[in-house]
Amino acid sequence: MLEVWGRKNANQVIQVLWTLSELGVEYKRYSIGTESGDLETEEYKSINPNSKIPAIRDNGFVLWESHAVIRYLSKQYGFGSLYPENPQKAAISDQWMTWSTDSFMSTFFPVFWQLVRTEEKDRDYKKIAEMAKQSSNILKVLDDHLVNQHFVAGDDFTFGDIPLGVLIHKYFVLDIQRPSLPGVEAWYQRLSKRPAFKEHAMQPFGNSPSEFLDLQAKGEETQ
Repeated sequence: MLEVWGRKNANQVIQVLWTLSELGVEYKRYSIGTESGDLETEEYKSINPNSKIPAIRDNGFVLWESHAVIRYLSKQYGFGSLYPENPQKAAISDQWMTWSTDSFMSTFFPVFWQLVRTEEKDRDYKKIAEMAKQSSNILKVLDDHLVNQHFVAGDDFTFGDIPLGVLIHKYFVLDIQRPSLPGVEAWYQRLSKRPAFKEHAMQPFGNSPSEFLDLQAKGEETQ
């Protein structure tokens, strides 16, 4: 059986678990990344020497880095569906996967960190507003792309929608100002109807470090 290492509410782990659920692949998940030092053990470093999550092992084949894992799983178990047969559609999916990290995440994730993983007394609300505005401006590129199509690579849902989709859920849940982005909003609504997205990407994350950790502990009670 395929094995996954990582906690359920870690952004990159959510991406991998959502991918597996879309593919209908059974897996065993090992809860890790919840306690200080648990990623630094020699046992885990033999799986991922970077001491980061997620990592997978598929019939002896070990792989880490979430985007590489998503590509592998999609091509191995979903070629022709989650991973398009058409090389140009696959390339477009890959393009938006890269864009999610290189363009959007770098401005948006500090907003999430400030509003969820930082105590209120330590938050820089001016920085939050500035970064949220930058994030929305960047999303206009995605919005223009999605106005005339259902998903990032066209009419069909592909692996390219997954990393972006996980971030977009956070974007729409956090208490920030958001301009009208009709293409992104319609795409988010389509994602929200997918059972695997509801199960993995739409889990609550709270509004403070204590709430986040409490929800994390509850989530780790079941594998």
